[in-house]
Amino acid sequence: MEKMKAAVFEAVGKLSIKEVAVPRLWREDQILVKVEACSICGTDVHITADPPGYEAIPGTILGHEFVGKVVQKGDAVKELEVGDRIVVNPNDYCGICTYCRKNLPNLCEHIEPLGIEFDGAFAEYCLVSQNVAHKISEKVSCEVAACAEPLACAINGINKVAMKPGESVVIIGCGPIGLMLGMLAKASGISNLFLLEAAHYRIEFAKKLDLGQVIDVTKQNAQEEIEKVTGIGADYVFDVTGSQIINAVKLVRKGGEVVLFGVNKKSVSPVAQCEITTKEITVHGTWLANATFPMAVKVLEEAVIPMDKLVTDVIGLDELHDGIEKLRRGEAVKVIVRL
Repeated sequence: MEKMKAAVFEAVGKLSIKEVAVPRLWREDQILVKVEACSICGTDVHITADPPGYEAIPGTILGHEFVGKVVQKGDAVKELEVGDRIVVNPNDYCGICTYCRKNLPNLCEHIEPLGIEFDGAFAEYCLVSQNVAHKISEKVSCEVAACAEPLACAINGINKVAMKPGESVVIIGCGPIGLMLGMLAKASGISNLFLLEAAHYRIEFAKKLDLGQVIDVTKQNAQEEIEKVTGIGADYVFDVTGSQIINAVKLVRKGGEVVLFGVNKKSVSPVAQCEITTKEITVHGTWLANATFPMAVKVLEEAVIPMDKLVTDVIGLDELHDGIEKLRRGEAVKVIVRL
């Protein structure tokens, strides 16, 4: 049986680079993808922590933000051909549950998360269904194309609000998603963008991007800084940390909107509900990508935002542990694994 190199999550705190069998098609709607590159997600960092901040099934190949080429396809695959270059929505959906029928496949009751419960793309080959594959141009570098999945999630978040030119936006957290949201917001024509961060590396990195005012929350009063410019608070606040709803409510203006993006299962925030009520704030949750992969592909193909500026490291699969640890230490933004 043909073998390939892959990164297998074996137990808490144990990720092994080893040889495993190349996956074989077992459904007619599947495609086998030769992986070009796979980005390390914050979820991968959480899964490999001890104790883990996010759970995966032992024995699973990690990795879910990737680009590759179709090398084999099932008989039911009609829209893709061998040789097509694709990016993948790593959350396959059933299409028949109540949420799928409500056009909310990201909330599917039978969702199949690649690289968490099903073998992912820190490997030479990856098996996916045709439902989640999206063609992407050869002109997009593999490092940038590997960022399609987080970008699609960011677009799903920014689509929650009707952002208009001249308005103001606060992004809490300058990780990859926060910076993507900032880039998208700036491309939308907003007048004032505020990026809030506590980590020194990310503060300095965000400043170099010149997206807006970067506020060091360890040294500056964010509310005062934002109100100096806006007078009343921001029109929109995005919390990308999963723990800052209280501050988000403080920073948004009356009648403004808060978008909760980040996931931190350990964070429990006592919210003063009256603040939301009396300020007439709208609060949105956003989860994964919902019909936003075509938009993400178009953004990357047309270089609407400078995604390449977020790529800080390009490594090989054998260096995966080092890449994960660099992200854990907060010394990188997007680390891309070339296969």
